[in-house]
Amino acid sequence: MGVLTRPAASTAALVLRAWPCGETSAVASLLTRDHGYVKVIAKSARQARSVLRPLVEPGRLVTVEFSLDPARELQYLRGGGVDLDPLGEAPTLERSAYLLGALELVDRCRPAGALVRDDPGGAADLFGVCDAFLRMLSSPSCQDPALVFFAFEWELLARHGVAPDLTQCCGCGRDRPGLSAATLRFSAAEGGVLCGECARGGADGGGRPLGGEALLVLLELADAGLACGGDLAMDAPTRREVGGHLHRFLGYHLPGYRLPAALDLLRVARGAAGGAQGDDNRDTGP
Repeated sequence: MGVLTRPAASTAALVLRAWPCGETSAVASLLTRDHGYVKVIAKSARQARSVLRPLVEPGRLVTVEFSLDPARELQYLRGGGVDLDPLGEAPTLERSAYLLGALELVDRCRPAGALVRDDPGGAADLFGVCDAFLRMLSSPSCQDPALVFFAFEWELLARHGVAPDLTQCCGCGRDRPGLSAATLRFSAAEGGVLCGECARGGADGGGRPLGGEALLVLLELADAGLACGGDLAMDAPTRREVGGHLHRFLGYHLPGYRLPAALDLLRVARGAAGGAQGDDNRDTGP
């Protein structure tokens, strides 16, 4: 009489969160390439010599094998290996904060009705964005982690189908090249840029002035996404402006969005240091 094997899956995954379970085990939330969001329990993973321990560290790209039982909320993590640890070599506060911020966004702002087991294409697409972000963030060629994070936020908006429109005024439809850069506004409610006339006419919807340097950065994000490489020069005011525009846009369009706690800590840390590193990228003030 043959023995029926239990179904299992082997796939690349990003560890989003992990928390203790029982005395020695851990539960981890994964974004997988082939099966969307999956929660796994790693037995004895909190023991020092556990082979599962490296597989449940948030932020790591891993290849994992786990049970695949549709009747279970938690799948059993069986094994695997670490493909990339973005903080493995000389981590900095800035890179750590942007990494943790991205994990929180992916975990909280899940597309409605997507990334389930019958939508492998959507899962693979979002996983690909996360994979590219982590590899760019951890690359020695990355000169500005903030820009890479902005590119990740833009890609996240694009995957939800709500990326800002920079090509024309969202009020009157005039092409952007024909608009006066001195009067451009950026409005989350309207979905992108507004000309001065539409803003004065009441279509602003809480928009903010859009400076020329910030517009150039946003255009680069729209054109190149994560391929921008993190090497576009941004001074501190531009970084704050771009971050503030994206923050308000994400808050307006993505259910579940809130300022990632890691970015708030980064702002506090930079403030305590006297703003020596150019301040934080989330300008949420009026």
